[in-house]
Amino acid sequence: MQRPSDNWKKLRRASLERARRNMIEPLEPVYLALLATNALYLVGFLNLSFADQPSEYTLLSGAFISIVALAGVLVPFLTGSALTLRLADQRWRNLFHD
Repeated sequence: MQRPSDNWKKLRRASLERARRNMIEPLEPVYLALLATNALYLVGFLNLSFADQPSEYTLLSGAFISIVALAGVLVPFLTGSALTLRLADQRWRNLFHD
């Protein structure tokens, strides 16, 4: 088997860099969204579990409970998205360094 030419190596490297710029870098805010969602869910869970519960629920406490519940629903979806993005990035790095 012949060794790849320098032109082929340059073309492969350029196409892999472009694929990273177009596919992986725009999705990197998923990591930040996962971090924020996990923090919000953890704070809300701890607040609702260990803090003194008010005798009356206000509109603000109802909104807080709704936001924590929404964060709890989003955590599994964002975790799956972040793991998929991480695996794709690792695979890209392996292709890039070969």
